[in-house]
Amino acid sequence: MSERDNEFCEVESREYYEKALNKNVEYYTEAFKRLDETEKNTWNWAAFFFGSSWLFYRKMYLCGFIIFMIERFIVRFMSDNNMIFPLFVFLGLRLLWGYFGNAWYYDVVKARIGKGYHLLDKYSPTSFTSGISTFLGFLVCWADQISLKKQLKTETEYKVNEETIRAYLNSARENPGIVKAANIIIWLFLFVGLLCYLEL
Repeated sequence: MSERDNEFCEVESREYYEKALNKNVEYYTEAFKRLDETEKNTWNWAAFFFGSSWLFYRKMYLCGFIIFMIERFIVRFMSDNNMIFPLFVFLGLRLLWGYFGNAWYYDVVKARIGKGYHLLDKYSPTSFTSGISTFLGFLVCWADQISLKKQLKTETEYKVNEETIRAYLNSARENPGIVKAANIIIWLFLFVGLLCYLEL
């Protein structure tokens, strides 16, 4: 038996997984068993489509935050003149999330069971609030980037100088409500994620 086989046998009780997974127990137990038996990953559509939102929903906060920042960084380089390369990078990373998502989650679930989280009456392995807030935060970041690109239409306007800085600041003054709402949502999801992490 491989090392993964031994580790799975130690936590093979179905009750443990029901408490540690909460949602989609059948799917994840089968995926975990395949990892033990073949050491091959299985595809996770939720991780592919939702990325960091799925990680936050499953309370993998550190990994979720890192992936969120990576995706946010990629979005910053997307423009009307150069969408193809960043888009391919973005999709490539999403393929990685989809392929390795179950393996990451398996390691997290084993660690939580080892620490006895599944024995706590009030323990919840998922957080709908964290997942939604992360998804909304990403949408706000994307919308903000699209708005910025529409304001700066020529390549010369992308250069950082006094004129472009003034244009950006003036646009923020013209739409103070939108700017404040975007900042509030972004900071809110970070705050909620931090609270959930501390509670975990």
